[in-house]
Amino acid sequence: MMLRVSVAFGMALLLGCASASARSGVPTDAAPAPLPASGAGPATAAVAPPPLRWPVRTVPHVDLWLHAFAMLSDDTASVPLYRRGYRDSITVLKNQRNLLTALDGNREVLRRGLQRGSYLDAQFLPFAYGSWDELRATAEQFLQLGGDVRRAPSREVALRLQPFAALFPGSSDREWLRLFLTGVDDEGARFLLVEHQRQLRERSPTITAVDSLWQQVYRDKFERFLNNTGQRQGDLVLSLPIGGEGRTGPGYTGRVMVAVTYPARPADAAQVLYVFAHEATGALVGPAVSDNTTPAQQRAGVAAQFISSGQVQAGAMLLARIAPELLDGYQRYYLTQSGQRVTGDVRALFDSTFTLPAIIREALARQIDIVLSGI
Repeated sequence: MMLRVSVAFGMALLLGCASASARSGVPTDAAPAPLPASGAGPATAAVAPPPLRWPVRTVPHVDLWLHAFAMLSDDTASVPLYRRGYRDSITVLKNQRNLLTALDGNREVLRRGLQRGSYLDAQFLPFAYGSWDELRATAEQFLQLGGDVRRAPSREVALRLQPFAALFPGSSDREWLRLFLTGVDDEGARFLLVEHQRQLRERSPTITAVDSLWQQVYRDKFERFLNNTGQRQGDLVLSLPIGGEGRTGPGYTGRVMVAVTYPARPADAAQVLYVFAHEATGALVGPAVSDNTTPAQQRAGVAAQFISSGQVQAGAMLLARIAPELLDGYQRYYLTQSGQRVTGDVRALFDSTFTLPAIIREALARQIDIVLSGI
């Protein structure tokens, strides 16, 4: 299953995060004004180095939000929406500490609501905010207005609330959101934010390894593809709940934000590149599938299955062209993510697991070639 914000929802998020950035002074990618030098001699200017176009980061409130969804979701996708075994590992850890939060106490009610409602796009909401406090305050303002953005005190506030209005239009939707916010807040305060910091400390050698691998070797190899698909600027976010199915959406910095897996060991740093390739090619998959499937296939859900396999295959196609040394590891990683035991001919097993009609494979390959051959 490919998770990606719709165009309308993405634009609403982008407008909201742009205004939030302006309010909070979040820096943009514009070069800072030079500072005058001190001391004797000719006047010179000390210029700060330009910000990295794709820095490697961690964002605790994004992990908190995704963690909450992971704890509520019945994850049956062929490529799981969250790291394999994540919910079970967290449940064991909380049981060991005899800890029960509001998220646990209301799990069944929230889980049933999640199954009934169309709330999956809500996973992208935290990307538009610089902190949990800012996200929570916006959600609470939306609830206080009864979901009616026309009652917002300004156009700026109305734009900021619009993504919530699109996702939670009815009173039952808003009641689910209210209960969810209470659960997330308690889960963060009593468990996850402290646990998150502990895990980040343990995995600090991994982020160093990832940053070195990305900035010194592979960012340049991805650059042409990113530039030619409108992804020149972005943030590469390592996320503890995420596995092979990343998340991509407009970020609060005004750049695209791509959340990928955060491996436990430096030796597994390349997994970040695998999930990034999977996400970077995602926008190509939908059109290739819709152009080459019938309305009947789309109604029957066959097209959705092709999109899930197509995104995995598209990431492999991109790596085969820009970094073929990563291809075998990529295929093994996604086979493992899908629950396969990797033996024998890896490529054949990969193709049989993530099956695509030849016409869609050819369309994807052709589109990737067009992107890479662009100026």
